[in-house]
Amino acid sequence: MKNKIKILILLFTVTVLNFSCKKYLTTTPSDTIVSNYYYANDAQLNAALGGVYSYLAQDGTFSRNLVLELEMGNDEGQFNNRTNKSGNPSLYDCQSSQSIYSDCWTALYAGINAANLLLANIDASGANASTKSVVKGEATFLRGFYYFQLVSRYGDVPLRLQPTTQVGNFNYPRTPSIQVYNQMLTDLKNAQSLVNDISSNVTPSHINKTAIAGIIARVYLKMAGHPLNLGLPMYDSASVYAESVISSGMHSLNPSYKQFFINLSQDKYDINESMWEVEFYGNNTPSGTMPPGSRFPCQLAMRYVGVDPNPQMVYCYGSYTPTGYLYDSIYQKYPTDTLRRDWNIPPYTLSKIGSTDSTSILPIVLPVVNAVFKPATSHWDMDCGKWKREYETYLPKSRDWSPTNFPVIRYADVLLMAAEAENEMGNPDIALTYLNQVRARALAEAVPSTDQITLRQIIRDERARELCFEGLRKFDLIRWGVFFKAILSCRNSINNSTSTSGLKARYLTAYNNAGLRDTLLPIPSSELNVNGLMTQNSGW
Repeated sequence: MKNKIKILILLFTVTVLNFSCKKYLTTTPSDTIVSNYYYANDAQLNAALGGVYSYLAQDGTFSRNLVLELEMGNDEGQFNNRTNKSGNPSLYDCQSSQSIYSDCWTALYAGINAANLLLANIDASGANASTKSVVKGEATFLRGFYYFQLVSRYGDVPLRLQPTTQVGNFNYPRTPSIQVYNQMLTDLKNAQSLVNDISSNVTPSHINKTAIAGIIARVYLKMAGHPLNLGLPMYDSASVYAESVISSGMHSLNPSYKQFFINLSQDKYDINESMWEVEFYGNNTPSGTMPPGSRFPCQLAMRYVGVDPNPQMVYCYGSYTPTGYLYDSIYQKYPTDTLRRDWNIPPYTLSKIGSTDSTSILPIVLPVVNAVFKPATSHWDMDCGKWKREYETYLPKSRDWSPTNFPVIRYADVLLMAAEAENEMGNPDIALTYLNQVRARALAEAVPSTDQITLRQIIRDERARELCFEGLRKFDLIRWGVFFKAILSCRNSINNSTSTSGLKARYLTAYNNAGLRDTLLPIPSSELNVNGLMTQNSGW
């Protein structure tokens, strides 16, 4: 399947290059993008769809920025600022000219335009009717999903529903967020009736009916909270869609929490728990391979550095680390919840030994590393372990690229969304049913019956315990309206820790810098420079 997707995206790239070549300009004005005749059959239609998907796998989106720079600096993870650097969005010390902001904005709008171009031409395609229906559904969903990323991060954004065909037409006003959300929901719901079930897709790389239901539930939860604050009706709708996934019987939790993430690193599909994931492949050799390798594991996984000629070398920069607050305050509320804690925040670091160590505490034999425990007092200087590069099977391994897929939505998240929605509607006993399914898989004690307010905090903490480092925490904190409370909690946790003053200084930067403006990203300077109708977000 990965090779198939790779071929489709490459075909789309060739198509785009071909219809922009000079020879086509002999009969067409030079200020118009030509789109006719490139959706003539099933292969060309699927190639175009592959192009729409490809924007999920860029540095500006899920390969890196949406998982790292634009996500960290929350109460579960931070930039490991060993050399006192500046200019990282997760340190909250950047201006709107920072390229990471524009990389994300540009990739998302390029994906929207690719979807719009496909949707504008699909009805005239000579492809099979069933193929056209599914492709239309997936492209429509992707357009809505890209808008969800934009509006939840940048606020009011231009709503463009037609392809940009005139070169130089850059003036688009900001559309009120509620209009963007309404259009997005229209897209997602229309798409759900057109796409396949996940069992028909076989892999979670293509969107499917239950994954769309899960994303719709996520959208409604966002609309219930900050900044729209639409409250109870949105929780009601979120519960309907989340529980439709549960009642479908198409998904279940992997019996092993850690095996789910090992599968992602080993190109093994788990369509029971993994509802939709972004496809990555290989080590990006040769450069430009599609789909490319992912960047986030090489920055986020357990740190192991040094030059080693062995092609199985485990390499990671460890640029982002878990917070001591996640370990000390969130996991330790349930001290028996050790399975997820020690997988996500391992009590050891990796060091090279140059030979196989069959006594390693790791569950597999590693060719070039050993496990060395860190002192229990160093919780602010531990590594993230959810993505462990030593499990990757693709060789040779690369310093900067990984075959690990990124899980956009999985069944555990749907259970927790259902729990949150039911609790907010005053049904804590139903909420506990869903919450305790997630805890049972983690071999953690069940949460007993309690009141709505207490359970609200338990569910919020549970999302961190289960979903940490999956690109959702800052999104959650902002929609709950507790982002600055979390920042303050981390600041206090660092100041009260037993860490050295140097270690405290390394991590305090982000939590001292964060301000009122940081619940939204800035509109990139590059957009402001070309769009005369665009305005900047407050504080930037």
